[in-house]
Amino acid sequence: MKAWGVTSTVLLSACAALVAACTGQIGGPGGSLDGNSPGATGGTNGMGGRPGTDPGRVTLHRLNRVEYDNTVRDLFGTSLTPAREFPVDDRGGGFDNMADVLSLSPVQLSMYRSAAADLIEEAMTNAAERAKLVGCALATEGETCARSVLARFVSRAWRRPITDNELTPLMKLVGIAVAQGDGYEQGLTLALEAVLVSPNFLFRVELDPTPTSTTPHPLGAYELASRLSYFLWSTMPDDELFAAAKSDSLRDPAALSAEVRRMLQSPKARALVDNFAGQWLYTRAVDEVAPDPNVFPKFDDELRKAMKSESQRLFEDIVEGAISADRLLTADFTYLNDRLAAHYGLPAPGSDEVVRVKLPAAANRGGLLSQAAFLTVTSHTTRTSPVLRGKWVLGQLLCTDIPPPPPNVDVTSVDQMTGGSLRQRLEAHRANPNCAACHAIMDPIGFGLENYDAIGAYRATDGEAPIDASGKLPSGEAFSGALELERLIASDSKFAACVVKNLYAYALVRQPDTTTPGNLDAATMQTLADHFRKSSYDFRDLVARVVTSTTFTTRRGEAP
Repeated sequence: MKAWGVTSTVLLSACAALVAACTGQIGGPGGSLDGNSPGATGGTNGMGGRPGTDPGRVTLHRLNRVEYDNTVRDLFGTSLTPAREFPVDDRGGGFDNMADVLSLSPVQLSMYRSAAADLIEEAMTNAAERAKLVGCALATEGETCARSVLARFVSRAWRRPITDNELTPLMKLVGIAVAQGDGYEQGLTLALEAVLVSPNFLFRVELDPTPTSTTPHPLGAYELASRLSYFLWSTMPDDELFAAAKSDSLRDPAALSAEVRRMLQSPKARALVDNFAGQWLYTRAVDEVAPDPNVFPKFDDELRKAMKSESQRLFEDIVEGAISADRLLTADFTYLNDRLAAHYGLPAPGSDEVVRVKLPAAANRGGLLSQAAFLTVTSHTTRTSPVLRGKWVLGQLLCTDIPPPPPNVDVTSVDQMTGGSLRQRLEAHRANPNCAACHAIMDPIGFGLENYDAIGAYRATDGEAPIDASGKLPSGEAFSGALELERLIASDSKFAACVVKNLYAYALVRQPDTTTPGNLDAATMQTLADHFRKSSYDFRDLVARVVTSTTFTTRRGEAP
């Protein structure tokens, strides 16, 4: 904190009082600050067992690191990314935006305080940002200017209109600075910092008129706008969405669907590629893989970047509506640059950036499961893993859970075996009755991908042994190779249901509750999956249906 007359202690005390005041408004059964309140995903719903009436309840949602950085970017126009220094967000159900696990520690609160100071310092000293933030003559207009700035800024930062009762303690901070001789510049700076450490900024607040009532009620217009914006963009609403909230037009399903279409056309919808698909399809994990350089000396950061871009661009086509979602698995084209094309043994497209390339029939490529990004993140550092690949396909594309191995099973025994292909060693490993139950389901899927090595290059042999890429799904359907496997999965009704389940959880920032009597999740997801298939896997239509569903547009409190 700068050595102004107002010390850090004064600011922290004032902020603590502000936080306490805000907690009184948004804490309790209607919204827990700790992210661990009971029944946040449905729990004991207290709905009296009435069928199909419970929309579930979302724990008060703290902005995760991506959402924080995106929000301050859009709030200030800053290029600072303070959240990169924050603790890594916990994940629930595969996503880092699940409200239940986004707790708040004293360490994080301290880092929020430092980030707020840095952001406001830049905003008050950078000419472009200051012009956006302060639209009056602070030096001459004093309190009137400060009040005007705060009223406008807080409404955007807290993503809803501010009340006079909320503005008053912020203006008291300004008054403290002025009384100690530091002036309105420093006073406004202190108040703006306090805005950014308020729960109203750090959390996506949704209120229940009666926090202990389990009767569902519609979200407020600004609450719905924020739900929509953080779902599609991982950031705060823009001016058009704020205007729609102000006019209360979002309560009309047609207007809400139109807003979805507008927002999906925005470059900000790239957040669905980076954050939804990035976690569901593991493309984020490409940044972390480290193949053994002694085994794969050709793997480098240039290839890593191209691998990730290939998968991202394919899903971007789905978000933009250029292709249906099942083409994720059945696309007859891909995105290559010269480096990745060489890795695949395909003609160079003549570009350092990935570009769309029509795949020849003999390419042995097409769809996510033949892309190097997926194949690399589901391999070990020195070899492929049919087990990891099979488990990934079952879990991420068919939503079939495989339990972990029993504690007494030696999972390293395959690497200790010698002779034969990896397939042959795994088949021998499956002879152990403790291993057979799970491996008999996972391995036959992974065997179909063995033509691709641990960084996704095509191969015909494993060592000296010819590769047998035949496999079988748990349904008993046989296939040979990745392309046949992809076609079978794309036509499986479980694939549509799995896409829906993942998108639904990501949108509602909670895991679906399919066991509590009266909860709407199971019926809603079934209806969404049915429409998804009937729409020929129209992803944009699915997004609109999720957003207009009762579970997205309503909420409830929690019984005592």
